[in-house]
Amino acid sequence: MEEENKKKSNILINTVIIIVIFIVCVFMYAKYVGTSGVRIHEYKISSNKIPKNFDGAKIVYFSDYLYDGVNSSMMIEKSVQKINLLKPDIVLFGGGLISKGYKFSDEDKNLVIQEFSKIDAKLGKYAVLGFNDDKQVEDIINSSDFILLDNKEEDIYLDDNIPICLVGVGSYVKGSYDLNSSFQFKSVNPSCYTVMFTHEGDIINKLREISTKPDLVFAGNSLGGEIKIPFYGELFRNEGSMNYYQEKYSIDNMDIYISSGFGTGESGMRLNNKPSFNFFRLKSLHEK
Repeated sequence: MEEENKKKSNILINTVIIIVIFIVCVFMYAKYVGTSGVRIHEYKISSNKIPKNFDGAKIVYFSDYLYDGVNSSMMIEKSVQKINLLKPDIVLFGGGLISKGYKFSDEDKNLVIQEFSKIDAKLGKYAVLGFNDDKQVEDIINSSDFILLDNKEEDIYLDDNIPICLVGVGSYVKGSYDLNSSFQFKSVNPSCYTVMFTHEGDIINKLREISTKPDLVFAGNSLGGEIKIPFYGELFRNEGSMNYYQEKYSIDNMDIYISSGFGTGESGMRLNNKPSFNFFRLKSLHEK
């Protein structure tokens, strides 16, 4: 009897040890492996509203470095290299450059400007600000040859006189968005294929209230939930991304794509959710 109890005790101890080792391994992976490297999520966007001259055009949307030091600078360097390898026509930065409360040193600031300036886009580089992005970030954007498209629209042309319309919308959480101003152009050009980019996905609920909507929407901020547990889903939801945090939605004839970005929130971890940015190829279904 005593020997049998000893065996049961040993099995219990071994089971506890295995569970502890497993938890530690998962933690170490999420902390150090899950937060490294850069993945590219590629999508094909097809529509009969896309002008024929934009067939094959390439767009990159990236966001959410949440810069806080050395690891962030390495992530920026890696991601910029991958973006340039894709030879995009349009590059969109969706904000979230800096972590809450972090202040750039001159060295930090110059490094980001240097890397962002390397990004090459045939038709232009555009940006919006996240809710933690401050005057320092605005200076970096302006010094890196990005156009800050704050509640504004810009016509983008490619080898023809038929443009697509690009709209940058301010932060939902910060309350700096102005949809009426952003979509004012629709009253004179209602048929233009419209791409909107912003920081937080939850502004989509506001879009559903207006009569003129974009065709394609890009947002970030969600960090993909940081930790994705199989059969459960995202563990964390950020303010501004409580309702729209998954990769893709189709709502009210809008195609919506959410980037999980590069950085981490308070957990400092990523699991089943490597740092990434989104890459889009446009396919025109316009009749010949």
